Amino acid sequence: MRRMRRTNPEVRVEITPMIDVVFLLLTFFIFSIVLMVRADVLDVNLPELSTGKSANAVVPITVAILADGSLVLNRDPVAQEQIIARLEELRANTPEVPIVLAVDTGSDAGVLIELVDRLTGAGIDSFSIIGKRSGPAEEGTP
Repeated sequence: MRRMRRTNPEVRVEITPMIDVVFLLLTFFIFSIVLMVRADVLDVNLPELSTGKSANAVVPITVAILADGSLVLNRDPVAQEQIIARLEELRANTPEVPIVLAVDTGSDAGVLIELVDRLTGAGIDSFSIIGKRSGPAEEGTP
């Protein structure tokens, strides 16, 4: 009698489903990060600053002066004559919300001076002017 030898099937690890799952997780995390990042981006070229401190996590009211001199209040265009009334509307419920001025480097300095004059004339003297960081500050420099 002849003996039949059984051959065991070759053990294989299918990596195609594993690669599919990895790509699904990767796309999920990419979309999650994109949705978490705040996309309030205006076309404003901020000057580089070597001093200053980081802002708090509170979402401020942003007044941007664009290169052509026009004003934008929280991504909505606004006339200079209406800026105080709109700011008072926004600060009616939460008067402690900080006001941030983002001034384009190509804008006229006179527009900034007029805006600051209007703000201080309306009793709003607590605001900040922001810029982008120029690089790591050296120790001992202010």
